[in-house]
Amino acid sequence: MIFFASDVHLSSDTPAITARFLGFLECARREAAAVYLLGDIFEAWVGDEDLKRRAYQPVFKALRELTEAGVAVYFMAGNRDFLVSDQALAKLGVHPLPDPYVLSLPNWQFVLTHGDLYCTDDVAYQRYRAMVHDPKIQTKFLNYPYWVRRIIARWLRWKSEGRRYNAETLAMTDVSEATVEDEARRFGYATIIHGHTHRPATHDLIVDGIHVERWVLADWSSERGEYLAWDEHAEAEDARLTRHTI
Repeated sequence: MIFFASDVHLSSDTPAITARFLGFLECARREAAAVYLLGDIFEAWVGDEDLKRRAYQPVFKALRELTEAGVAVYFMAGNRDFLVSDQALAKLGVHPLPDPYVLSLPNWQFVLTHGDLYCTDDVAYQRYRAMVHDPKIQTKFLNYPYWVRRIIARWLRWKSEGRRYNAETLAMTDVSEATVEDEARRFGYATIIHGHTHRPATHDLIVDGIHVERWVLADWSSERGEYLAWDEHAEAEDARLTRHTI
């Protein structure tokens, strides 16, 4: 089986979410051949000094044990943890993924993305995204003291949450249907899996007369975690990709 998850938002303030995620990794060790983590696994990552954060150590240990057990783990950056470096991932035995990424399986094809690239109606966010992904800006940010970076990240999270739940910007923070249709064409009408929007649902689209599925991953909370599982051996085609809670 293949597992997909995103928007876990691990932090020292949410030990219950950490416990759920550890349960997810244990489940993956028993049942999965591969795990795809599609961004915002961490509430914030302000540099690889975060590898030393005490709250994350159980997760790092579980990831190492998972990869050592032969389960392939892949990580795609989100808008909260885009500063996780390839070197940090290598220490955990995790493989980096570009965004978007085409996952081709014997009987199916997926387009995996964090999801924020599809929120093109939010012009201000797309400008911000382009800025923070600029290598020069990232280098400048990483040169600040660690404690300053954490304060900046906390302020940016506060600003982001305010926009997400503001009635005036609520629609803009969802994906653009036109952009999704364009991406479906670009990638041969493959099934799309993404997170970011915190609006879990399965959307059935008709693009150029072709049926396209878009699966939106849920964000995690202290009460509930969710992931998708792909089982290529399921007899019914519509039972191959399913939602699970933990």
